[in-house]
Amino acid sequence: MHKYLLFFITLLMVLSNEARTEDLLTIYHLAKINDPTIQAKRAEQLATLEAKPQALADFLPVITASANNAATSQRATSNNALSFSETGTATTSTQVVHYNQSTYGLTLNQPIFYYKQWIANAKADEQVKGANATYGAAEQDLIVRTVQSYFAVLKAVDALKYAKAQRRAIAKFLEQTEQRFKVGLIAITDVQIAKAQHDNAYAQEITAENELANQKENLREIVGKPIEHVSFLRENLTLKTPEPANLEQWVSTALEQNLSLQASRFKVRGARADIKMTESDHLPTLNVQSDLQRQTSTPLYASNTTSDVMLKVTLPIFSGGKTRSKTKQAVYTYEQNQKEMESEYRQVESSTRQAYRGVLTQISQAKALKQAIISNASALKATDAAFNVGTRTIVDVLKAQSDLIQAEQNYANARYDYILQSVQLKQSAGTLSPEDVQHINGWLTDNLKEDHA
Repeated sequence: MHKYLLFFITLLMVLSNEARTEDLLTIYHLAKINDPTIQAKRAEQLATLEAKPQALADFLPVITASANNAATSQRATSNNALSFSETGTATTSTQVVHYNQSTYGLTLNQPIFYYKQWIANAKADEQVKGANATYGAAEQDLIVRTVQSYFAVLKAVDALKYAKAQRRAIAKFLEQTEQRFKVGLIAITDVQIAKAQHDNAYAQEITAENELANQKENLREIVGKPIEHVSFLRENLTLKTPEPANLEQWVSTALEQNLSLQASRFKVRGARADIKMTESDHLPTLNVQSDLQRQTSTPLYASNTTSDVMLKVTLPIFSGGKTRSKTKQAVYTYEQNQKEMESEYRQVESSTRQAYRGVLTQISQAKALKQAIISNASALKATDAAFNVGTRTIVDVLKAQSDLIQAEQNYANARYDYILQSVQLKQSAGTLSPEDVQHINGWLTDNLKEDHA
Protein backbone atom coordinates (compact mmCIF):
# COMPACT_ATOMS: atom_id res chain seq x y z
CA MET A 1 0.00 0.00 0.00
CA HIS A 2 2.88 2.32 0.88
CA LYS A 3 4.52 1.69 -2.50
CA TYR A 4 1.32 2.59 -4.38
CA LEU A 5 0.89 5.79 -2.32
CA LEU A 6 4.51 6.85 -2.99
CA PHE A 7 4.10 6.16 -6.71
CA PHE A 8 0.87 8.17 -6.79
CA ILE A 9 2.49 11.18 -5.05
CA THR A 10 5.50 11.05 -7.39
CA LEU A 11 3.19 10.89 -10.41
CA LEU A 12 1.26 13.94 -9.17
CA MET A 13 4.50 15.88 -8.69
CA VAL A 14 5.66 15.04 -12.20
CA LEU A 15 2.33 15.99 -13.72
CA SER A 16 2.29 19.17 -11.66
CA ASN A 17 5.72 20.18 -12.93
CA GLU A 18 4.77 19.41 -16.51
CA ALA A 19 1.62 21.51 -16.31
CA ARG A 20 3.20 24.40 -14.46
CA THR A 21 3.14 27.70 -16.29
CA GLU A 22 6.01 30.15 -16.06
CA ASP A 23 5.15 33.85 -16.01
CA LEU A 24 7.41 36.66 -17.20
CA LEU A 25 8.62 37.61 -13.72
CA THR A 26 9.66 34.05 -12.89
CA ILE A 27 11.52 33.73 -16.17
CA TYR A 28 13.26 37.08 -15.60
CA HIS A 29 14.50 35.93 -12.18
CA LEU A 30 15.81 32.74 -13.78
CA ALA A 31 17.55 34.79 -16.46
CA LYS A 32 19.28 36.98 -13.86
CA ILE A 33 20.73 33.85 -12.28
CA ASN A 34 21.51 31.76 -15.34
CA ASP A 35 22.12 34.09 -18.29
CA PRO A 36 25.86 33.85 -19.14
CA THR A 37 25.88 37.27 -20.83
CA ILE A 38 24.86 39.17 -17.70
CA GLN A 39 27.21 37.05 -15.61
CA ALA A 40 30.11 37.96 -17.91
CA LYS A 41 29.17 41.64 -17.64
CA ARG A 42 29.13 41.35 -13.86
CA ALA A 43 32.62 39.86 -13.87
CA GLU A 44 33.75 42.63 -16.21
CA GLN A 45 32.34 45.24 -13.84
CA LEU A 46 34.08 43.73 -10.80
CA ALA A 47 37.37 43.55 -12.70
CA THR A 48 37.15 47.21 -13.69
CA LEU A 49 36.28 48.31 -10.15
CA GLU A 50 39.73 47.10 -9.08
CA ALA A 51 41.22 50.06 -10.96
CA LYS A 52 40.44 52.31 -7.98
CA PRO A 53 42.34 50.42 -5.23
CA GLN A 54 45.22 49.94 -7.69
CA ALA A 55 45.36 53.70 -8.29
CA LEU A 56 45.27 54.43 -4.56
CA ALA A 57 48.04 51.89 -3.93
CA ASP A 58 50.45 54.04 -5.93
CA PHE A 59 50.23 56.71 -3.20
CA LEU A 60 51.27 54.30 -0.45
CA PRO A 61 54.81 53.30 0.49
CA VAL A 62 56.44 50.27 -1.04
CA ILE A 63 58.47 48.08 1.30
CA THR A 64 60.80 45.42 -0.04
CA ALA A 65 62.99 42.94 1.82
CA SER A 66 66.17 41.32 0.62
CA ALA A 67 68.52 38.66 1.97
CA ASN A 68 71.61 36.92 0.69
CA ASN A 69 74.27 34.62 2.05
CA ALA A 70 77.78 34.20 0.65
CA ALA A 71 80.31 31.50 1.58
CA THR A 72 83.84 32.95 1.37
CA SER A 73 87.30 31.40 1.58
CA GLN A 74 90.34 33.55 2.55
CA ARG A 75 94.04 32.75 3.00
CA ALA A 76 95.45 33.94 6.30
CA THR A 77 99.25 34.44 6.72
CA SER A 78 100.96 34.35 10.09
CA ASN A 79 104.32 36.26 10.33
CA ASN A 80 105.00 34.95 13.82
CA ALA A 81 105.30 31.38 12.69
CA LEU A 82 108.63 31.05 10.86
CA SER A 83 110.15 27.85 9.64
CA PHE A 84 113.48 27.10 7.96
CA SER A 85 114.04 24.77 5.08
CA GLU A 86 117.07 22.52 4.71
CA THR A 87 118.80 25.23 2.70
CA GLY A 88 118.26 27.69 5.51
CA THR A 89 115.54 29.77 3.84
CA ALA A 90 112.92 31.23 6.17
CA THR A 91 109.19 30.70 5.22
CA THR A 92 105.89 31.86 6.68
CA SER A 93 102.93 29.56 7.37
CA THR A 94 99.55 30.16 5.73
CA GLN A 95 96.08 28.74 6.32
CA VAL A 96 92.74 28.89 4.49
CA VAL A 97 89.86 30.36 6.51
CA HIS A 98 86.23 29.68 5.58
CA TYR A 99 83.43 31.99 6.74
CA ASN A 100 79.85 33.00 5.84
CA GLN A 101 78.70 36.54 5.15
CA SER A 102 74.94 37.26 5.38
CA THR A 103 73.21 40.47 4.45
CA TYR A 104 69.63 41.44 5.31
CA GLY A 105 67.93 44.59 4.10
CA LEU A 106 64.67 46.54 4.13
CA THR A 107 63.93 49.31 1.66
CA LEU A 108 61.02 51.75 1.96
CA ASN A 109 60.07 53.93 -0.98
CA GLN A 110 57.44 56.63 -0.37
CA PRO A 111 56.21 58.63 -3.38
CA ILE A 112 56.02 62.36 -2.66
CA PHE A 113 55.20 63.90 -6.01
CA TYR A 114 54.09 61.83 -8.96
CA TYR A 115 51.72 63.87 -11.10
CA LYS A 116 50.92 60.77 -13.12
CA GLN A 117 49.52 59.09 -10.02
CA TRP A 118 46.99 61.87 -9.45
CA ILE A 119 45.80 61.62 -13.05
CA ALA A 120 45.65 57.83 -12.80
CA ASN A 121 43.50 58.16 -9.70
CA ALA A 122 41.11 60.52 -11.53
CA LYS A 123 41.00 58.12 -14.46
CA ALA A 124 40.16 55.25 -12.12
CA ASP A 125 37.13 57.22 -10.91
CA GLU A 126 35.90 57.52 -14.50
CA GLN A 127 36.55 53.81 -15.08
CA VAL A 128 34.49 52.89 -12.03
CA LYS A 129 31.62 55.12 -13.14
CA GLY A 130 31.82 53.69 -16.65
CA ALA A 131 31.83 50.11 -15.33
CA ASN A 132 28.73 50.76 -13.25
CA ALA A 133 26.95 52.40 -16.19
CA THR A 134 27.93 49.56 -18.52
CA TYR A 135 26.65 46.93 -16.12
CA GLY A 136 23.43 48.91 -15.61
CA ALA A 137 22.97 48.96 -19.38
CA ALA A 138 23.57 45.19 -19.44
CA GLU A 139 20.88 44.70 -16.78
CA GLN A 140 18.43 46.71 -18.87
CA ASP A 141 19.46 44.73 -21.95
CA LEU A 142 18.69 41.51 -20.05
CA ILE A 143 15.17 42.80 -19.39
CA VAL A 144 14.71 43.63 -23.07
CA ARG A 145 16.08 40.29 -24.24
CA THR A 146 13.92 38.39 -21.77
CA VAL A 147 10.75 40.28 -22.71
CA GLN A 148 11.50 39.92 -26.42
CA SER A 149 12.16 36.21 -26.14
CA TYR A 150 9.13 35.63 -23.91
CA PHE A 151 6.72 37.40 -26.23
CA ALA A 152 8.36 35.79 -29.25
CA VAL A 153 7.20 32.51 -27.70
CA LEU A 154 3.70 33.93 -27.28
CA LYS A 155 3.70 35.08 -30.90
CA ALA A 156 4.77 31.62 -32.00
CA VAL A 157 2.07 30.03 -29.81
CA ASP A 158 -0.55 32.26 -31.39
CA ALA A 159 0.81 31.58 -34.88
CA LEU A 160 0.44 27.85 -34.25
CA LYS A 161 -3.05 28.36 -32.83
CA TYR A 162 -4.18 30.33 -35.88
CA ALA A 163 -2.51 27.85 -38.25
CA LYS A 164 -4.46 25.04 -36.59
CA ALA A 165 -7.66 27.09 -36.73
CA GLN A 166 -7.07 27.77 -40.42
CA ARG A 167 -6.49 24.11 -41.18
CA ARG A 168 -9.56 22.99 -39.21
CA ALA A 169 -11.76 25.59 -40.88
CA ILE A 170 -10.56 24.55 -44.32
CA ALA A 171 -10.89 20.86 -43.40
CA LYS A 172 -14.50 21.46 -42.38
CA PHE A 173 -15.12 23.41 -45.55
CA LEU A 174 -13.45 20.67 -47.60
CA GLU A 175 -15.78 18.10 -46.04
CA GLN A 176 -18.80 20.22 -46.88
CA THR A 177 -17.51 20.76 -50.40
CA GLU A 178 -17.06 17.03 -50.98
CA GLN A 179 -20.61 16.39 -49.78
CA ARG A 180 -21.96 19.10 -52.09
CA PHE A 181 -20.02 17.57 -54.97
CA LYS A 182 -21.45 14.13 -54.29
CA VAL A 183 -24.98 15.45 -54.66
CA GLY A 184 -24.03 17.39 -57.79
CA LEU A 185 -24.31 20.93 -56.45
CA ILE A 186 -20.73 21.99 -57.35
CA ALA A 187 -17.99 20.96 -59.75
CA ILE A 188 -14.94 18.84 -58.90
CA THR A 189 -12.81 21.97 -59.37
CA ASP A 190 -14.12 23.41 -56.11
CA VAL A 191 -13.17 20.22 -54.27
CA GLN A 192 -9.65 20.33 -55.72
CA ILE A 193 -9.25 23.98 -54.74
CA ALA A 194 -10.41 23.27 -51.19
CA LYS A 195 -8.05 20.29 -50.95
CA ALA A 196 -5.10 22.36 -52.16
CA GLN A 197 -5.87 25.02 -49.60
CA HIS A 198 -6.06 22.37 -46.89
CA ASP A 199 -2.65 20.98 -47.87
CA ASN A 200 -1.16 24.48 -47.73
CA ALA A 201 -2.72 25.07 -44.32
CA TYR A 202 -1.26 21.82 -43.03
CA ALA A 203 2.20 22.84 -44.26
CA GLN A 204 1.84 26.20 -42.50
CA GLU A 205 0.91 24.40 -39.31
CA ILE A 206 4.08 22.31 -39.47
CA THR A 207 6.11 25.47 -40.02
CA ALA A 208 4.42 27.13 -37.05
CA GLU A 209 5.20 24.14 -34.82
CA ASN A 210 8.87 24.34 -35.77
CA GLU A 211 8.96 28.09 -35.16
CA LEU A 212 7.48 27.61 -31.69
CA ALA A 213 10.15 25.04 -30.87
CA ASN A 214 12.84 27.45 -32.07
CA GLN A 215 11.51 30.34 -29.97
CA LYS A 216 11.34 28.15 -26.89
CA GLU A 217 14.92 27.17 -27.54
CA ASN A 218 15.93 30.84 -27.73
CA LEU A 219 14.24 31.42 -24.38
CA ARG A 220 16.04 28.42 -22.91
CA GLU A 221 19.39 29.99 -23.86
CA ILE A 222 18.61 32.92 -21.57
CA VAL A 223 17.03 31.15 -18.59
CA GLY A 224 19.17 28.00 -18.70
CA LYS A 225 16.30 25.50 -18.64
CA PRO A 226 13.46 24.41 -20.93
CA ILE A 227 10.23 26.39 -20.63
CA GLU A 228 7.23 24.41 -21.81
CA HIS A 229 4.25 26.39 -20.56
CA VAL A 230 3.93 30.16 -20.33
CA SER A 231 1.33 32.63 -19.15
CA PHE A 232 -0.61 34.58 -21.77
CA LEU A 233 -1.66 38.15 -22.26
CA ARG A 234 -5.05 39.13 -20.91
CA GLU A 235 -7.72 39.94 -23.48
CA ASN A 236 -8.88 43.10 -21.71
CA LEU A 237 -5.50 44.85 -21.81
CA THR A 238 -5.76 48.61 -22.23
CA LEU A 239 -3.03 50.09 -24.43
CA LYS A 240 -1.96 53.47 -23.03
CA THR A 241 0.14 56.21 -24.62
CA PRO A 242 3.59 56.85 -23.10
CA GLU A 243 3.70 59.09 -20.06
CA PRO A 244 4.66 61.88 -20.52
CA ALA A 245 2.99 62.15 -23.91
CA ASN A 246 5.77 64.35 -25.29
CA LEU A 247 8.38 63.00 -27.70
CA GLU A 248 10.96 65.73 -27.08
CA GLN A 249 10.78 65.18 -23.34
CA TRP A 250 11.52 61.49 -23.84
CA VAL A 251 14.47 62.39 -26.08
CA SER A 252 15.80 64.85 -23.51
CA THR A 253 15.56 62.22 -20.77
CA ALA A 254 17.30 59.64 -22.95
CA LEU A 255 20.23 61.93 -23.79
CA GLU A 256 20.72 62.57 -20.09
CA GLN A 257 20.03 59.15 -18.53
CA ASN A 258 20.73 56.51 -21.18
CA LEU A 259 23.27 54.21 -19.54
CA SER A 260 25.18 53.26 -22.68
CA LEU A 261 25.59 56.94 -23.52
CA GLN A 262 26.76 57.64 -19.97
CA ALA A 263 29.35 54.86 -20.29
CA SER A 264 30.60 56.47 -23.51
CA ARG A 265 30.98 59.82 -21.74
CA PHE A 266 33.04 58.23 -18.95
CA LYS A 267 35.16 56.48 -21.55
CA VAL A 268 35.92 59.82 -23.24
CA ARG A 269 36.92 61.33 -19.89
CA GLY A 270 39.21 58.39 -19.24
CA ALA A 271 40.81 58.87 -22.67
CA ARG A 272 41.38 62.56 -21.86
CA ALA A 273 43.12 61.49 -18.64
CA ASP A 274 45.35 59.16 -20.67
CA ILE A 275 46.65 62.17 -22.60
CA LYS A 276 47.65 63.92 -19.38
CA MET A 277 49.22 60.74 -18.04
CA THR A 278 51.47 60.29 -21.06
CA GLU A 279 52.39 63.99 -21.06
CA SER A 280 53.38 63.71 -17.39
CA ASP A 281 56.21 61.35 -18.32
CA HIS A 282 58.21 64.54 -19.04
CA LEU A 283 57.75 65.80 -15.47
CA PRO A 284 60.10 65.17 -12.54
CA THR A 285 59.19 62.77 -9.74
CA LEU A 286 60.03 63.02 -6.07
CA ASN A 287 60.13 60.27 -3.50
CA VAL A 288 61.74 59.38 -0.17
CA GLN A 289 63.81 56.23 -0.02
CA SER A 290 64.99 54.64 3.22
CA ASP A 291 67.32 51.65 3.45
CA LEU A 292 68.11 49.52 6.50
CA GLN A 293 70.81 46.88 6.11
CA ARG A 294 72.38 44.43 8.57
CA GLN A 295 75.46 42.42 7.75
CA THR A 296 76.82 39.47 9.70
CA SER A 297 80.00 37.56 9.05
CA THR A 298 81.35 34.54 10.93
CA PRO A 299 83.79 33.85 12.29
CA LEU A 300 86.06 36.76 11.35
CA TYR A 301 84.01 39.95 11.76
CA ALA A 302 81.37 41.29 14.05
CA SER A 303 77.86 42.19 12.80
CA ASN A 304 77.10 45.74 11.67
CA THR A 305 73.94 47.67 10.79
CA THR A 306 73.64 50.63 8.43
CA SER A 307 70.70 52.85 7.58
CA ASP A 308 70.13 55.84 5.34
CA VAL A 309 67.34 58.11 4.18
CA MET A 310 67.47 60.01 0.92
CA LEU A 311 65.26 62.37 -1.00
CA LYS A 312 65.30 61.25 -4.60
CA VAL A 313 64.40 63.46 -7.54
CA THR A 314 64.16 61.98 -11.02
CA LEU A 315 63.98 64.14 -14.13
CA PRO A 316 63.38 62.39 -17.46
CA ILE A 317 65.52 64.00 -20.17
CA PHE A 318 65.33 61.82 -23.25
CA SER A 319 63.44 58.59 -23.93
CA GLY A 320 63.99 58.20 -27.65
CA GLY A 321 60.75 59.99 -28.55
CA LYS A 322 58.63 57.32 -26.90
CA THR A 323 56.75 59.74 -24.64
CA ARG A 324 55.89 62.02 -27.55
CA SER A 325 54.65 59.07 -29.60
CA LYS A 326 52.54 57.72 -26.72
CA THR A 327 51.00 61.16 -26.26
CA LYS A 328 50.03 61.31 -29.93
CA GLN A 329 48.56 57.83 -29.64
CA ALA A 330 46.50 58.89 -26.63
CA VAL A 331 45.21 61.93 -28.55
CA TYR A 332 44.07 59.75 -31.44
CA THR A 333 42.37 57.34 -29.04
CA TYR A 334 40.60 60.27 -27.41
CA GLU A 335 39.35 61.46 -30.80
CA GLN A 336 38.15 57.94 -31.60
CA ASN A 337 36.20 57.75 -28.35
CA GLN A 338 34.67 61.16 -29.01
CA LYS A 339 33.39 60.05 -32.41
CA GLU A 340 32.06 56.81 -30.93
CA MET A 341 30.24 58.84 -28.29
CA GLU A 342 28.75 61.04 -31.00
CA SER A 343 27.57 57.92 -32.82
CA GLU A 344 26.04 56.60 -29.57
CA TYR A 345 24.40 59.99 -29.02
CA ARG A 346 22.72 59.91 -32.43
CA GLN A 347 21.72 56.27 -32.05
CA VAL A 348 20.08 56.93 -28.68
CA GLU A 349 18.17 59.90 -30.03
CA SER A 350 17.02 57.95 -33.08
CA SER A 351 16.02 54.81 -31.15
CA THR A 352 14.08 56.90 -28.64
CA ARG A 353 12.09 58.62 -31.37
CA GLN A 354 11.45 55.35 -33.17
CA ALA A 355 10.33 53.57 -30.00
CA TYR A 356 8.01 56.42 -29.01
CA ARG A 357 6.40 56.48 -32.46
CA GLY A 358 6.33 52.69 -32.40
CA VAL A 359 4.23 52.66 -29.23
CA LEU A 360 1.73 55.08 -30.75
CA THR A 361 1.68 53.09 -33.99
CA GLN A 362 0.93 49.82 -32.22
CA ILE A 363 -1.91 51.46 -30.28
CA SER A 364 -3.45 52.70 -33.53
CA GLN A 365 -2.86 49.40 -35.28
CA ALA A 366 -4.39 47.39 -32.46
CA LYS A 367 -7.47 49.59 -32.54
CA ALA A 368 -7.78 49.28 -36.33
CA LEU A 369 -7.12 45.54 -36.32
CA LYS A 370 -9.71 44.95 -33.64
CA GLN A 371 -12.25 46.58 -35.92
CA ALA A 372 -10.82 44.61 -38.85
CA ILE A 373 -11.66 41.37 -37.04
CA ILE A 374 -15.31 42.44 -36.80
CA SER A 375 -15.37 43.50 -40.45
CA ASN A 376 -13.69 40.32 -41.69
CA ALA A 377 -16.08 38.16 -39.64
CA SER A 378 -19.02 39.91 -41.29
CA ALA A 379 -17.36 39.56 -44.70
CA LEU A 380 -16.83 35.83 -44.17
CA LYS A 381 -20.44 35.33 -43.15
CA ALA A 382 -21.69 37.24 -46.21
CA THR A 383 -19.29 35.46 -48.58
CA ASP A 384 -20.30 32.06 -47.24
CA ALA A 385 -23.98 32.92 -47.73
CA ALA A 386 -23.28 34.13 -51.26
CA PHE A 387 -21.38 30.91 -52.02
CA ASN A 388 -24.36 28.86 -50.88
CA VAL A 389 -26.58 30.60 -53.42
CA GLY A 390 -23.96 30.39 -56.16
CA THR A 391 -22.94 34.05 -56.48
CA ARG A 392 -19.44 33.65 -54.97
CA THR A 393 -16.76 31.03 -55.56
CA ILE A 394 -14.99 28.77 -53.13
CA VAL A 395 -11.86 30.84 -53.63
CA ASP A 396 -13.73 33.85 -52.26
CA VAL A 397 -14.83 31.90 -49.21
CA LEU A 398 -11.37 30.57 -48.47
CA LYS A 399 -9.85 34.01 -48.87
CA ALA A 400 -12.42 35.53 -46.52
CA GLN A 401 -11.66 32.81 -43.98
CA SER A 402 -7.91 33.46 -44.31
CA ASP A 403 -8.39 37.24 -43.98
CA LEU A 404 -10.29 36.80 -40.73
CA ILE A 405 -7.66 34.56 -39.17
CA GLN A 406 -4.87 36.86 -40.37
CA ALA A 407 -6.62 39.86 -38.82
CA GLU A 408 -6.88 38.02 -35.51
CA GLN A 409 -3.19 37.14 -35.59
CA ASN A 410 -2.18 40.67 -36.56
CA TYR A 411 -4.23 42.06 -33.69
CA ALA A 412 -2.48 39.76 -31.21
CA ASN A 413 0.93 40.70 -32.63
CA ALA A 414 0.12 44.41 -32.38
CA ARG A 415 -0.48 44.03 -28.64
CA TYR A 416 2.77 42.14 -28.20
CA ASP A 417 4.67 44.74 -30.24
CA TYR A 418 3.12 47.49 -28.12
CA ILE A 419 4.74 45.94 -25.05
CA LEU A 420 8.09 45.46 -26.79
CA GLN A 421 8.14 49.04 -28.06
CA SER A 422 7.25 50.32 -24.58
CA VAL A 423 10.15 48.38 -23.06
CA GLN A 424 12.56 49.62 -25.72
CA LEU A 425 11.41 53.20 -25.18
CA LYS A 426 12.21 52.99 -21.48
CA GLN A 427 15.53 51.33 -22.24
CA SER A 428 16.48 54.20 -24.56
CA ALA A 429 15.44 56.69 -21.90
CA GLY A 430 17.51 54.85 -19.28
CA THR A 431 14.51 54.36 -17.00
CA LEU A 432 13.85 50.64 -17.53
CA SER A 433 13.89 48.65 -14.27
CA PRO A 434 12.77 45.28 -12.83
CA GLU A 435 9.60 47.05 -11.62
CA ASP A 436 8.58 47.33 -15.28
CA VAL A 437 8.87 43.56 -15.63
CA GLN A 438 6.64 43.15 -12.60
CA HIS A 439 4.17 45.62 -14.10
CA ILE A 440 4.04 43.76 -17.42
CA ASN A 441 3.70 40.49 -15.54
CA GLY A 442 0.45 41.83 -14.11
CA TRP A 443 -0.96 41.86 -17.66
CA LEU A 444 -0.57 38.09 -17.92
CA THR A 445 -2.95 35.35 -16.94
CA ASP A 446 -2.34 31.73 -15.99
CA ASN A 447 -5.48 30.59 -17.77
CA LEU A 448 -4.38 28.61 -20.80
CA LYS A 449 -6.12 29.46 -24.02
CA GLU A 450 -7.61 26.74 -26.09
CA ASP A 451 -5.19 25.19 -28.57
CA HIS A 452 -2.16 26.85 -27.00
CA ALA A 453 0.88 24.66 -26.94
